[in-house]
Amino acid sequence: AVVSTQSRSRYLFGGLPLRCVESEKDLGVVFNTSFNFEDHVRKCIAKANGTIAWLTRNIISRETSVMLGLYKSLVKPHIEYCSQAWAPMARHGNWSLILELEGVERSFTRMIDGLGLMTYRERLDKLNLTTLLERRVRGDLIEMFKIQEGFVGYGSDLFGRSGRTVAARSKTHRFTTNETDFFAQRVLRYWNSLPPLVKTSESVTGFKSSLDAFRLSGYRANKLGHHWELSYDIFDRIDVTVAHRSNYVNYMKDNPIIAKRKKVNLKGLI
Repeated sequence: AVVSTQSRSRYLFGGLPLRCVESEKDLGVVFNTSFNFEDHVRKCIAKANGTIAWLTRNIISRETSVMLGLYKSLVKPHIEYCSQAWAPMARHGNWSLILELEGVERSFTRMIDGLGLMTYRERLDKLNLTTLLERRVRGDLIEMFKIQEGFVGYGSDLFGRSGRTVAARSKTHRFTTNETDFFAQRVLRYWNSLPPLVKTSESVTGFKSSLDAFRLSGYRANKLGHHWELSYDIFDRIDVTVAHRSNYVNYMKDNPIIAKRKKVNLKGLI
């Protein structure tokens, strides 16, 4: 049983006391006494970075097709598995952890031929990827669609529906700050901002297609109030001014040994 050290409760199973621990892994997710999932997220980051290190030692090619395939099949699963359970919400107090997670994709995409000196946003646009934060919210929306349409046998007791716009409302009240990170609270804002045409898709595949099409049009137009604005938040927090960017690019070009140490791929750029 995961029990706070301040708790005096004892739990029995078959007449025997259960061992009290500060954290426990269940179905691959680490739960702790605070239910903030920081321990789990940092273990995911460590596994992903370990996989990247192994790949860089054993794979010679840095071509886009090769690297993208390796990233999607071997690295991403470590930082996306069951994210609906543990994903930190984009709010004050969580940004440090969110940016640590984002660092996995940032560092990997810098190693791809021809992309090493591009900004993070440019690299993602070139590779047709989104930030990890936005992708986790996309996963939340897909899970929400499955729940709302009855494609899964769980979660229906968490939400109610209101109005012709298929808006969702939470059935829970008076939640703490940590509880706002939970799926049932985290997903509502972006679900309710989707147009009815997307939310009333006939299948999961149809929902994904409609969601991606809606995202593409809105992202290019810089529309706010939807899940892709989270990528703008990421870019604003990590991208530097044009002048500083120019100094960084010139420094890396002039110091290829340092660039290599920082895993910045300069092939075709100098």
